[in-house]
Amino acid sequence: MNFKRIAFVLFVVFLGIVVAQDAYVSRLRNREVEPRMYTVVLSLDGFRFDYQDIANTPNLDSIQKNGVRAAELQPVFPSLTFANHYTLATGLYVENHGIVANNFMIPQTKQIYTKSAPEKVADGRFYGGEPIWVTAESQKIKSAVNMWVGCDATIKGYRPTWWQSYSADEPYKARIDSIIECLSVDYDKRPHLAMCYIEETDKVGHRFGPDSPKTIAAIESVDSLVGYFRQRLASLNFCDSINFIVLSDHGMVQADTLSIVDLGKYVRHEWVDTVICSPAISLAYCKKDCADSLLSVLKDVNGISACLRADLPERFHCSATVRMGDVVILSDSSKVQIYNNKRSLPAGVHGYDNANSLMSGIFYAEGPSFKNGFAAPRLYNTDVYALLCRLLEIAPAHNDGQIERMECVLKKDE
Repeated sequence: MNFKRIAFVLFVVFLGIVVAQDAYVSRLRNREVEPRMYTVVLSLDGFRFDYQDIANTPNLDSIQKNGVRAAELQPVFPSLTFANHYTLATGLYVENHGIVANNFMIPQTKQIYTKSAPEKVADGRFYGGEPIWVTAESQKIKSAVNMWVGCDATIKGYRPTWWQSYSADEPYKARIDSIIECLSVDYDKRPHLAMCYIEETDKVGHRFGPDSPKTIAAIESVDSLVGYFRQRLASLNFCDSINFIVLSDHGMVQADTLSIVDLGKYVRHEWVDTVICSPAISLAYCKKDCADSLLSVLKDVNGISACLRADLPERFHCSATVRMGDVVILSDSSKVQIYNNKRSLPAGVHGYDNANSLMSGIFYAEGPSFKNGFAAPRLYNTDVYALLCRLLEIAPAHNDGQIERMECVLKKDE
C-alpha cells in the first residue's frame, strides 16, 4: 500500500516536471520566433506625481518594487491634456507639434480645433510631428492605440493598425480588454506597440479637487485597473517579453475660486477674433494692431499676467507657433480665469507653469528592459517618445527629447 502511494506521488512529481519543461520550452520557442519586445503604455490622465503617497495603491507599489518609479514626470507647457498626450506621442514641444491646448485656433484659416468635436480631433491636418505609432507603422511594426490624442487621425499617411476613438461611455476594463484582444491574435497580425488611455483621476480631480476623499477613491480605483491590466498581460504566453509603462500627462492643484478673473470685463470684442479660455491659461487671437490695447487693460488685473506670445519664457517652447494666439493670459498659481461666465468652476485645475511640481505626473515601468526596484529622478515627457523607439528597436523621427535622460531606467544591456 505504501509502495503504491509512493509510486503515485513520484508519478505526480514527474508529470509536473514534464508540464513545466513543456511550458519552458514553449516560452523559449516564442522568444526565438518573437525576438522583438512588446511595449504597452497606459496613460492615467491627471494622476499627480504624489497620488501614490496619499492613497492605497498596491499595484503601483508592486511595479515600484519590481521595476522603476520616477520622482515625477514633468509635462510640457501648457500642462493640459491634449498638448501633453501629443508630446508623449511625438517627443516634441507644442510649438513644434501644433497641439498647443485642448482647444485653439489656426489664425490663417480661422479654423478652431476643439477636443469636443470628433471631426476636428480626427483631422490629420491639425497634427504636426510624427507620433510613435506612425514611426512604428512606417517601419513595419504594428500598433494598437486606444483613445490616445491623434490616434484616429491620418498623419503622414498612417494610422495605427488598430485604433479606437475616444468615448467617455466605454468602460475602463473594456478598453484594457480591447488591447489584450489585439495582443492575442496570431503573431503576424499582432501589434508590438499598444497604448491605452483612462481619464478617471482627471475627471474626478476636476470635479472635487485633488484633496477630496472622492479623488482618493478614484486613485485607488485606477490602481485596481492597473492590477487588472497586469493580470491580463500576465495571461499572455509571451508575457515575459512585455515592457509595461504607466504614466500620466499632468498633475492637479486645488483651485482658488475666491478671486475669479472674468476676462469678459476687460476684453472688447472689437479687439479680438476670439479668446479661447481655460482656468489656467487663455489664448487671445487679436485683430490687427489691437494686442497692445488688450495688454494695456490686463496689465494691472490681480490674479493673472498677460504678455505677447513672443515674450513668453523661452523654457515654455511656445513662442514659435501662431496657434498660441497673440496675447497669452496666465493665471497665477491656483487662480482661475473665465470668459463671460461661460465656464463652470472646477475644484481642481491644471495648465499652469510646468515647473510647478503639482503639475507633474507619474512614470512607472516594469519588464525585461527595465531595472528592478529603481528610484529614478525627475523625468521629462519629451523623452518618452525616444524611449519607446529604443524599446521597439526602431529609428526615431526628429524630436525634442534626450534619450540620455531616460537611459538611467534601462538595464545596461538595453
